[in-house]
Amino acid sequence: MPHRDPPRDDGCGRSRREFLWQTGAGFTGLALTWLLDRDGFFTRVAGAAPAPASPRKAKRCIFLFMFGGPSQMDLFDHKPELQRRHGQSIELERRRGEPMTSTLVGSRRKFARYGETGQWCSDVFPHVARHMDKLAVVKSLWTDSFAHGSAVLQMNTGKFVQGYPSLGSWLSYGLGNETDELPAFVLMHDPRGGPI
Repeated sequence: MPHRDPPRDDGCGRSRREFLWQTGAGFTGLALTWLLDRDGFFTRVAGAAPAPASPRKAKRCIFLFMFGGPSQMDLFDHKPELQRRHGQSIELERRRGEPMTSTLVGSRRKFARYGETGQWCSDVFPHVARHMDKLAVVKSLWTDSFAHGSAVLQMNTGKFVQGYPSLGSWLSYGLGNETDELPAFVLMHDPRGGPI
C-alpha cells in the first residue's frame, strides 16, 4: 500500500503531499499553456484566421538602473532654484521630531535644452544630448519610503517589499522574447546582499 501523509486540518482534509501536487500541477499547466500559445498551438488547432498584426512601436527597451549612480540633478533634472540657493542653510526633519541643519548643494554642471522637445541635458552627456528627442526621461517618480533600499524596490517593482515582478519581467511579458537562447532581462545581484 502506498505511503500517505496523515491528513492535515487545512479545512479541506487534504494532505501536504496532495496540496503540493495540486498546486504544482496548476503552475505547470499555466506554464505549458503559455508556451503552447506562444508557439501558436491553439490557433492551429482551432483553425481560426490569423489575427491582424498589430503594429509594435517598441521592439526593445534598455533600462539601466544604476544603484549609487550619478545624481539625476547632474544629468537630466535641471533645478534652477536649487542652483540659485546653493550653499544656503536650511532646517530639515530627517527623522520625525529631529530637525537638523543642512546645506543646499546645487549641481556644478551646465544645462541646456535640446531637440524639438526641449528636454534638459547637462554637459555630462554631450553626445546623448543630440538624441534627447529619442529618450523618455521620467521625472515624476516618488516613493512611500525614505529608506533607500525599500525605495529602490518600489521604483523597480511598484512595491516596497521583496517578491514582486520587476520592470524587466513586465517588459519581457509585453514585448516578448526574440530568442529563447538568451534571457529577456538580466538582474545582477550584489554579492554583499540587500535589495540592490
